[in-house]
Amino acid sequence: MKKLFIIFISLILSVNSFSQQIGDTIISKNPTNLKLNVFYFHITNRCNTCISIESNVRKTIFENYKNQIDSGLVNLYILNCELPENLELVKKYEAYGATLAITPYKKGVELKTEDLSNWAFKTVHDPDVFISELKEKINSYLK
Repeated sequence: MKKLFIIFISLILSVNSFSQQIGDTIISKNPTNLKLNVFYFHITNRCNTCISIESNVRKTIFENYKNQIDSGLVNLYILNCELPENLELVKKYEAYGATLAITPYKKGVELKTEDLSNWAFKTVHDPDVFISELKEKINSYLK
């Protein structure tokens, strides 16, 4: 019975880890009017909290900033920081595990990146607060 339980748990974990690799998102229009890049880095094997952070970020962006994405004002990057093709961005943004960061731009010039990771972990379990505060932060950069 113990062997069967271990096999079952291993199967569940392996299916979960494979599904996480497929979900990376990059939306980048590369326009001259870019105002903000939103980055969410994750590792391959994630806990429910990390998955919830991604879900809240996606919900915030896609429900509130679709026009800004379509016009190239906002870019969204959801990247696995363990994949070699993301190594350059991981180093640049000092991503480790679950990392939420936003980088504003002014007249095409990249400004200082703000790391929101600690804030995200504190607020993730209250999606209304998470989304409301992330919207406030994003709106402050889009002015």
